[in-house]
Amino acid sequence: MAYYVGDIPSEDMVIEPARNGEAIDLAPFVAGDSTTVLRGFDGTEIPAEFLVTFEEETVILEWPDTSVLADAGLYTLSVILEGPTARERLSPIYIVAQDDNGWHTVDSARETWSGAPNNEYRLYQLLELSRQQVEAYAPSLLIGAPVPASYREGQIMQARNLLNAGLVDPSGGIGEDDFVLRPYPLDWMVKQVLRPKRAIPAVA
Repeated sequence: MAYYVGDIPSEDMVIEPARNGEAIDLAPFVAGDSTTVLRGFDGTEIPAEFLVTFEEETVILEWPDTSVLADAGLYTLSVILEGPTARERLSPIYIVAQDDNGWHTVDSARETWSGAPNNEYRLYQLLELSRQQVEAYAPSLLIGAPVPASYREGQIMQARNLLNAGLVDPSGGIGEDDFVLRPYPLDWMVKQVLRPKRAIPAVA
C-alpha cells in the first residue's frame, strides 16, 4: 500500500489471514485482545493504535485518527492475534510513505512506466535506489532547486535497469519470483541523459 507523508487513510485495511496458503481460523482469537506493531524503515517501533475487528474470516484494521506516517520510507505493520489459549503473529503488511518532492513517486512512475512492478514495496525500493544513483552521478542541485526532467527520466531508466538485472537468474532465465534487488551501475544511455556529451567542433 502506498500513501504520502502525513496521510490519515480513511479506508480500513482488510486482511484474509492465511498460513501456507490455508485460511487461519479466527475462532480461537479475540479481536479486542489482538494488537498491532508498526515499525519504521529503520526498525524503530512507532506508537500507533490500530483498532482490530473481525468480520467472518477477515481481520479489519482501522487507521488511527492522527497520522503515523511522519517520514518517507517503508513501514511494516504486524498483527498479533490473541486469544485465551492461542497467539499468532501474521505476516507483516508493507506500507509505503512517499514524499512529493519532485522525484518520481509510485503513482507517477506507473504513469510513465508500463512495466512497473505491481508491488508498491518493490517499486518504491527501485525508485529510491535509482534516485540515489542518479544523485551520485548527476551534477549537484542547489538546495531548494526543482528536480530537472532529465533527472526524473534518468531515475525511471535506471529503475527499469535495476528491475531487469534483478529478474535475470544465473541460468539466464527471467522471472519475478526470483527477483533480487542488487545495485546496478548506470549505463551509457542513463549517463547521457544526466550529463549530455557535447559535440567537439572539428578543427580545419
